[in-house]
Amino acid sequence: MDPSASLTAPHAIRKMIREGDYSGPTIGFVPGFTQCNIIILPKEYAYDFLQFCHLNPDACSLMAYSDSPGSYTLGTLGKDIDIRTDIPRYRVFKNGQLIEDVHDLSPIWQADLVTFALASYLSYDYALNCAGLKSSAINPLHGLPLYISTLPCKSAGIFSGFNVVSMRPFTPSDLVKAIQIGALNRSPHGLPVHFGEPKDIGIYDLNKPVFGEPIDINKKCMPVFWTSNMTAQLAITKIAPKLCIINSPEHLLVTDQQDVSLAIK
Repeated sequence: MDPSASLTAPHAIRKMIREGDYSGPTIGFVPGFTQCNIIILPKEYAYDFLQFCHLNPDACSLMAYSDSPGSYTLGTLGKDIDIRTDIPRYRVFKNGQLIEDVHDLSPIWQADLVTFALASYLSYDYALNCAGLKSSAINPLHGLPLYISTLPCKSAGIFSGFNVVSMRPFTPSDLVKAIQIGALNRSPHGLPVHFGEPKDIGIYDLNKPVFGEPIDINKKCMPVFWTSNMTAQLAITKIAPKLCIINSPEHLLVTDQQDVSLAIK
């Protein structure tokens, strides 16, 4: 699979975004290639956040990070990646407050910024779809519903908090298949952290996700919960750093990393 072969390939998609020809969601683009959520922090927060990711690898599935402060490339994910321009839309926070949404970070880029790329759940979704476990209840153009659980994270320096979890409904038999796929495929966010009664992990109303849209659950299905990258963003929100930049929801970095390579690391 050549990552620069056509407009259905990662290199071409990034080029379209960089040149301002596309600014919409990336969900559904180039199935089989890993998409990442991006978190950008000043150097003073970077070490603690890196440790937080290492201590909570299920939720914070770290794929790459800057080789030096101020660097805007991520060569292991794509040789031409410019993190300032290759995501359709970014959110800029200062002291915990959303200041603006932008399409280009070049005018505000700083020499002390460190970028972290966290693998999204889309790789696991792709594996589920290939196995025929696609849920008709999930809107393919929107992210999964997310809830703040009472499952604690391991703290690292100034970062701490609780796991934010995503939910998919499955019948018991399909859940067994989904767990087998997660175990064999080794995709990020591939193994559930809870299934059954939501109240056991502090979730009392599935119709009120903190992020995303609720999903109707068939009577034959049960709610199943997986970790989410939003865990990292929640931990960052708690400390309200002087600056934090993230990708807007559903607007991710499309990488040259093939999902299959995650299973053979």
